[in-house]
Amino acid sequence: MTQKKPLNHNDERRREPPTAAAAAGAEEYKVGPGRPPKEHQFKPGVSGNPKGAKRKSPPIELDLKAALERALDKEVQLKQGERQQTVTMAVAGIEQLVAQYAKGDRYARRDVIYLAEKLGVDLVAGQTKALEAGLSPPNQAILDAYVNRQYDTVWRRAPVFAPAELLDDEPEAQNRS
Repeated sequence: MTQKKPLNHNDERRREPPTAAAAAGAEEYKVGPGRPPKEHQFKPGVSGNPKGAKRKSPPIELDLKAALERALDKEVQLKQGERQQTVTMAVAGIEQLVAQYAKGDRYARRDVIYLAEKLGVDLVAGQTKALEAGLSPPNQAILDAYVNRQYDTVWRRAPVFAPAELLDDEPEAQNRS
């Protein structure tokens, strides 16, 4: 029993053309790259993905935002000495953050400064007189002297060159003096 060799692309080209009836059907539609056989093409009116894409789950951000708003709007009883006060969790949290800031907590300082900037709160509102007054003259003199001493260690001053008309370019004139 002889085994048939599998036909490769070149063998198909060497074959004799099919009969006239078969040739007419072949000319009508040729199968090739980008041209699948008719039985494997999408049928008209039928989607290529009948099950469709998976539905996206609703974003969790909206749920988290609503949960945060609900939690911040809850009321809580605060004791300040003998007095009890009812405030929302948001107010209690801000008061606690400011108390930590006043104690010197660096993380609370960062958060308070960020919130103040975002909300447009002026943190130095009570300090405007001190800022406008500036330093007293003796303190200003001490600060200026310190800055002048430290300036050369941080920043090199540019060398000062004489104007061109003051420069003596003749070497003979330098030798005469």
